[in-house]
Amino acid sequence: MSHLFETEAFLAVVEEGSFTAAAQRLGVTKSYASKLVVRLEDRLGVRLLQRTTRQLTMTEAGRAYFERCSEAMRAFHEAEAEATELQTSPQGRLRINLPTAFAVGYLAAPLAAFKSSHPSLTVEAVLADRKVDLLAEGFDLAVRIGELPDSSLIARKLTSVHRAIYASPRYLAQRGTPQTPEELTQHDCLLYAYHAVPTMWRLNGPDRDVGIEVSGKLVCNHAEMLVEAACQGLGLVFCPLFLTAPSLRQGRLQRVLPDWCFPLSISAVYPHARHVPAKVRLLVDFLIAHFEKPPWADCL
Repeated sequence: MSHLFETEAFLAVVEEGSFTAAAQRLGVTKSYASKLVVRLEDRLGVRLLQRTTRQLTMTEAGRAYFERCSEAMRAFHEAEAEATELQTSPQGRLRINLPTAFAVGYLAAPLAAFKSSHPSLTVEAVLADRKVDLLAEGFDLAVRIGELPDSSLIARKLTSVHRAIYASPRYLAQRGTPQTPEELTQHDCLLYAYHAVPTMWRLNGPDRDVGIEVSGKLVCNHAEMLVEAACQGLGLVFCPLFLTAPSLRQGRLQRVLPDWCFPLSISAVYPHARHVPAKVRLLVDFLIAHFEKPPWADCL
């Protein structure tokens, strides 16, 4: 007889509160459930349960053994469930939160391909640039760009990108090209409303890092609108390369202060759990493979 079954019988007796209920749960007779626990105590050389006609009470040794073994048994069952789940097509709903511009430009196609590979899965994508509360709002997964201050989430890096400064050739011909970060204060800057401080542009350079207080008369919570405003010659825009890559290829924008930028990570985040659903793991692995070579790499 497996020692594991003896331990499972002991756990069932404690959790159910009686040998009768434990026997029903295990599908054995009451006398056999009792025999399994006695065999376990004999093998360990210690009494785990105090038995009376009215109740069962764990000894100190029994309580310690129960706590350690119940945790191990949960891990064992979760490992079995995980192995089984990986062999089957994920099902149910996968609710994900995505940053708007990045999702429209770079996630629509891979998500469609992922969905085609898993027809039994329902994917619900919610585009929003605010940082949602995954647990409170019922999200399985989010893609986030930049700092990840919430340590209660598991984060896996998908790729990286830099935030840099761009302007149209027309604007630069009219206003001149900044040669140092400090010269940004003399220019019209297009401000993204969702930055923690929209007027503070932080840059990493060859020999120092700086924070420049800029100003501008256009503030917007939609980054693509700011990029188009820059293309129209309204000022300098400070944004991730993935947003400006199409305009750079077309010659509508060009990089300003090419030695200065601010690096960003693009990550998938999801709540901590003993058993991460296969649908979440599969999507994250899929996205990591997809972004192994970023689509904007030709504009670096």
